[in-house]
Amino acid sequence: MPKRKQIGFLRSRFIREGARFFISFGDLLLSVFPKMGVNLKQSGIATEYKVNAREYMSICLFLFVFTLIIVSIVISGLMIFVGAKNPVLKGEIVMGETKLPMDVALGPLIGGVIGFFMFFQNISYPNMIVNKRVKNIDRNLLFVLRTILVQIRSGVPIFDTFVSIAAGDYGEISQEFKGVIEKVRAGRPVIESLEELTVRNPSIYFRRALWQLVNALKSGSDVADNLENVIKALSKEQLVEIRRYQSTLNPLAMMYMMIAVIAPSLGITVMIVLSTFPGMEMIGNENTFWGLLIGVSFMQFMFMSVIKSKRPNLMG
Repeated sequence: MPKRKQIGFLRSRFIREGARFFISFGDLLLSVFPKMGVNLKQSGIATEYKVNAREYMSICLFLFVFTLIIVSIVISGLMIFVGAKNPVLKGEIVMGETKLPMDVALGPLIGGVIGFFMFFQNISYPNMIVNKRVKNIDRNLLFVLRTILVQIRSGVPIFDTFVSIAAGDYGEISQEFKGVIEKVRAGRPVIESLEELTVRNPSIYFRRALWQLVNALKSGSDVADNLENVIKALSKEQLVEIRRYQSTLNPLAMMYMMIAVIAPSLGITVMIVLSTFPGMEMIGNENTFWGLLIGVSFMQFMFMSVIKSKRPNLMG
């Protein structure tokens, strides 16, 4: 599996042991997040850290409870210590008909917010890895398939072709084929290794190409012809995605012109005119223009992020 950022809490023995007390709640959470098992396998977390979906959900729940307790104790302790010198912090928080001292209720409230944030962050982490892998794979897929096609038609054996792909700079795909080569050299058949890669791979296009390759190897048909058909289909899909991306960019470009170019220009002109009237000098001061500059810069950053997120995966 490709190298990725280490997940510290999955390597902690204390967390793994503590999560066993919440293992029964893992099944309940799996009914809410049914795709967790698939995401763990496709992200590589299940293999790398030897954890299944039930255990991962119990770990996330344990971290939520642990964070809630620790943050509550720390915040409440600080509130009690500071509140002894500051009477303002001696107020009460009303919850329905119940009144709780602020130094007691504020700690669990802040701890719950932080705990929920960490819980959903940990829950969504496998899916984030899967999406990142899909983008990396799809970005290089057409180049890899064309390389395989050229080498096969040049008479290069299929295993040597996989070796060249693994040694190439194709990102996630090179890492995947390195795993296939290691298994084949360990004695596993090529077809079986490719089938395993197909099952656990998150990219739909890559799985489609691998299934065509596996079926061609099993049936003894021409691998090159099957790959050529897959490449043609992916090229057409790429053109469709480019046209869809173009149709998305048109309204985004119009919104960008309105919000980030036209509105600030007209706004500055109006502020300069208004600042010449008596009593309106504050409108055209320096702080207003600095605020406008920060706002326009933020909007441009947001538009660039949206445009980047809409970019099709098959575009290299």
